Amino acid sequence: MASLKPTEWRQRLGRLRDDLANTFDQWLPERARSAEDLNSEAWPESFMTQGGPKLDVEETENEIRVRAELPGMDKDDFSAEITGNRLVLRGEKKSSREERKEGAYYYAECSYGSFVRTVPLPGEVNTEEAEGEYKNGVLKLRLPKTEEAKSKRVNVQVS
Repeated sequence: MASLKPTEWRQRLGRLRDDLANTFDQWLPERARSAEDLNSEAWPESFMTQGGPKLDVEETENEIRVRAELPGMDKDDFSAEITGNRLVLRGEKKSSREERKEGAYYYAECSYGSFVRTVPLPGEVNTEEAEGEYKNGVLKLRLPKTEEAKSKRVNVQVS
């Protein structure tokens, strides 16, 4: 297999991303994007971004609970916001490392990555009462449902 230059890899990955976007546009026409809409919140960004936190979403009768793994991040490195009926997690991680040994070598490495993860919520939430906790690399959100979004129990008789 021929060795590819970094720019060739980026070009191939860009084409792959575009092909995936076109496939979603074809099979999910209600989510089709226009040129001015490419960077808007209307298109689920989590389809196109690499990485991002692993999530658990749990719905109960009264609330929605979200657990996101954000290892190695400080609480100032990410944000969580509710927009309409979606939870949007955004974050950015930067790190650098430098090592010197007199007369022997110099080593420096920098890494950078950002993510946006959009999660559709199964119902409206009361943002005034939403709570979040971040501890040991795990974000836990408790999103109480509005009264209208709470499910009503219906008794169904089977004959």
